[in-house]
This record gives sequence, C-alpha cells and structure tokens, in this order.
Amino acid sequence: MNKDVLVLGSGVSGLSSAIVLLKKGYSVTIWAKDFPPNTTSNMAGAFWYAFDHKPYERARIWAKKSFEYFRKELLTDPKSGCIKRKVVNITDKKYKKRWWHTEINSFQKLAPENLPDGYKYGYTYDTFVIDTSIYMDYLVAMFKKLGGKMVKKSVNNIKESLLVSDLIVNCTGLGSLKLLNDKRLYPSRGQVVKIKPNSLDYIIIDDSGWNNFAMAAPRTNDIILGGTRQANSWNTKIDPKDREEILQKCALISPFLKNVEIIGESVGLRPARDEIRLEAENFSGKIIIHNYGHGGSGFSASWGCALNVLKLVKRHSN
Repeated sequence: MNKDVLVLGSGVSGLSSAIVLLKKGYSVTIWAKDFPPNTTSNMAGAFWYAFDHKPYERARIWAKKSFEYFRKELLTDPKSGCIKRKVVNITDKKYKKRWWHTEINSFQKLAPENLPDGYKYGYTYDTFVIDTSIYMDYLVAMFKKLGGKMVKKSVNNIKESLLVSDLIVNCTGLGSLKLLNDKRLYPSRGQVVKIKPNSLDYIIIDDSGWNNFAMAAPRTNDIILGGTRQANSWNTKIDPKDREEILQKCALISPFLKNVEIIGESVGLRPARDEIRLEAENFSGKIIIHNYGHGGSGFSASWGCALNVLKLVKRHSN
C-alpha cells in the first residue's frame, strides 16, 4: 500500500487533510508557497456556521462532521484558539428552515423584543469561534509533531507534483485556477476590521437581511467585524470605503459595535466556486484528490472534508 502523500497548500484545508492522514499512518509532505501566518486562512474571521453550500447533501455532511470534530478534539484544548460562543443570526425575512435547526440541540428562535431595531426574526445556537491568529499555528505545530514535512515551494504546473508522488491532495484554493484551468473557481474578496475587545461575548450576523453582510465575532484578543463578499475582485489592499461600510453596518446590529477602537484590518481572497470540489482524478495512473473551492465555508467544512479526503486516499492507495 502506498503510504506517501503529497499535499499541495497549507491553508486550513491542506493542514486539516494532512493531519488526518498523518494520524492514520500516512507519510505526508506539504508543498506550499506560503505557510501560516501568511495564508488566506489566517485572515479569516472564522467560526463554525453552516453556510448553504453546494453540493448541498455532501456539504451538509462535511459541516456536521466538522462540528463534531471541533467539539470533541479541539474545544477541549485551550491552546487551540477555539472558543465556545453563541451565534445570533438576525434577519428581516422569515427564515427558511435549514438542516441545523433540528440537528443542533441548542437551536432556539429569538423573541422580537430581543432583536435589534429593524429586525423581525432571529435565532441562536451554540457554536465556536476559531481564532485564526492562534489556530493556524496550532495546526502547524500538530502537523510537525505528527511527523509531517513542510517544503516552501510554488507549484506552477500540476505535472511537477506528479513527478514526485503517486498520491496528491490538492488544496491550493485559488491556485487551482492556474494549475487546473478551473474556470468555475473565482475570488470572493473579504475585508475585515479588527477592534479592541469589549463586552460583546457572542457572534452576531446578518447574512440574509436588509443589512447583510454584517458580522461580529469576538476572539481572544480582538473582535472581527465584517464584511465583504466581492465576487471576482483580486484587490488585496485595504479599501477605506469598505472599512466605513463595515463599521456602519455593524453599528446597526449591536450597541457594543458603536464607537469602537480599530486595532487592525486585513483582506483575504476566498476560493469561491459554484460547488466545493472534493473528488479524485486519475492522471495516467497517478491520483490527485481535489479539496478546494470552499468559499466562506473553509473552516466550517474543514474536518469533514479532510475525513472525506482520507476515504479517497485509502481507496486509491490499495
């Protein structure tokens, strides 16, 4: 059985996949042009949230498995940067029933008097923030402790990887646009503002109402405010107009988000796609397992997708 696996990419998808493989006895090397803290994943205001992502049935399974993995394996370790939080989702539209409304035990509807002005509907459930300023380094340390090897290398042609390994896991995100000419892949620009912590101790988000996309997620040393979802924008510079819009939108969803003190800002380009690509592809007898195109669901689906990668690696390494 082939036990050597080459993983391309060191964002949350690449590291999660590599760690799951290492724990099952595979020898894993990561090639990446950048490692944490210099990845797109490091810039995310991450928390587990079951975004509706295609393919719906598979994405639902990945999200559920990720939720359980975080809950059992990571929330118990204070060094992980994963922090229990409630999420409050608010909207002015009657929300459609989603799968986690019945499958997460803590789900509750909110009474109208507990909602901000202008909002008619809301719900809450227990989840967790993933403080990427801690979590990504935590994953790197775990990967190395398990015996993984990291090589700083830009891959300009997928054939480079095929020359050195029969089993490859492709977690290059937007890099697959060039590597594979995947024209279904595109950047979704996300700008966030980091503010000094205050009394806000829950996540609040409007992702479907009149004020979307407004979000605040309290982390260890800051609160992340978002955000933007700008399709096909490659701009990685801070936009002052976006900053002002983020501050204005967030001030409308919580009194804790008025008169805030900014302590940082960042921009990341999410690897968006019409649906997540998680499948094996045969290149003349060599196998590439693709795991990319998660958009804003990268962290929420990370461990579920990694476990799916493991299944595919087992299938093709025998």
